[in-house]
Amino acid sequence: MIISKPCTTMRGVVVGAYSWEHPLKLDLKKIASCLEGLGFRVSRLIPGMILIASIDGYETSVYPSGKIIIKLLDDADKGKEIAETIYRCAGVWEIVKEG
Repeated sequence: MIISKPCTTMRGVVVGAYSWEHPLKLDLKKIASCLEGLGFRVSRLIPGMILIASIDGYETSVYPSGKIIIKLLDDADKGKEIAETIYRCAGVWEIVKEG
């Protein structure tokens, strides 16, 4: 299941991915490599902690828990679209897309 909602406190969209049957722990190195292969810019990677990338012009923070923060975005649907790219790179899209 994917939940995407605007967050005024962080001035962006927060996306969370959840699965009742499979615990999520994203491999940030794998995601960074995949995003770079798709032409996105990775500006910071601290394995096991945070990945920061520019995706479709938005600074995007990705955490191992599956939480994604997309700064200065107020469109939750666009947030889901960006999150789908990340979750596909992580190899968990099939797990989280339906809940």
